[in-house]
Amino acid sequence: MSIADFSKENNPHVRVLEGGYTLSNLKTLLKVADEHKFGIPACNARSKWIINAILDAAWEENAPIILEIAESEAIYCDMAPAKLSDLVHEGVNARIKKHGYSVPVCLHHDHIQKDVDGCIQASIDAGFSSVEVDLSKLSLEENAAKCKEVSEKIHPLGMSLEVEDGEIGNAAALADPDVENTISQYYTKTEEAKKLCEITTPEAIAFFVGNGHGNYLKEPIIGFDRIKEICDAVRPLKVYGVMHGGSGLSPEVFNKCIESGARKFNYATSISDIWFKHFPQELLDTIDAKAKEMERPRRKVLYLFQDEIEKINHSEAEKEMKEHLKMMFRDAFKSAGKADLYG
Repeated sequence: MSIADFSKENNPHVRVLEGGYTLSNLKTLLKVADEHKFGIPACNARSKWIINAILDAAWEENAPIILEIAESEAIYCDMAPAKLSDLVHEGVNARIKKHGYSVPVCLHHDHIQKDVDGCIQASIDAGFSSVEVDLSKLSLEENAAKCKEVSEKIHPLGMSLEVEDGEIGNAAALADPDVENTISQYYTKTEEAKKLCEITTPEAIAFFVGNGHGNYLKEPIIGFDRIKEICDAVRPLKVYGVMHGGSGLSPEVFNKCIESGARKFNYATSISDIWFKHFPQELLDTIDAKAKEMERPRRKVLYLFQDEIEKINHSEAEKEMKEHLKMMFRDAFKSAGKADLYG
């Protein structure tokens, strides 16, 4: 099923901002990125201060941007879809007024795995322009069947769909003691990625090519040739490649991924790490102690410390996150100045 325009006419939940501005879906963003061979980062909006930094960087570099929240993050970061949508729309409107111009922004619900139907409806109601249904741990047939159902529901509303084939940070690969020599056997298979796209008609597909979430403990072995094979296979279907697990990769590696055909790049941990640098050490120690007690990473206990976090002055953190992202737009994603291509 072809995707409709993301407009008030097709979707009553679309919010129309200053000058008639509306969010963009992945079809709009990634088609232009593919034609002009640049990448677009998808940054996880884990707090209002991170959102400020992301939007300021995008406007100052005149670069298209994707803001996203994963199903699990929405809970532990206290960032429900409705709350995130309000913050993003308010932030976009304020920057259009401040700067006198706009940049394309996509609002994306990432890694929907458990409550697919509930998350999709929450995304629709909140005015999101895109979702990712990540059922990569299921069989290809089960993955495709559910994603096709979602596609048929959201495409008439102008919302784009990202699917995933090949678990990001493949568990079997991580457990393989000879992984440096065998890694390619765990990569997403080109023919399976193509089949999933043919059945589900998405706008984007995420794949495993040696990439993983969070900080890399050692240099990942990225399969650039496999990226190219997959992207070349799905491009005729008007589907574009997605790399999850961008934090820790060098700008040069991102450049090679773009040359190979990837167009959307999930980028979260590096931004959050900058944010955490500016927390008072005593609070960080308390958060980390709770994380250890609950056997969770730091970010997954943040919801327990919202009052303390609110009292921090985050201005220096916002500035550093913004400057880091501006550098990444210029050097890693080659997207600086590319907002003008969207007319």
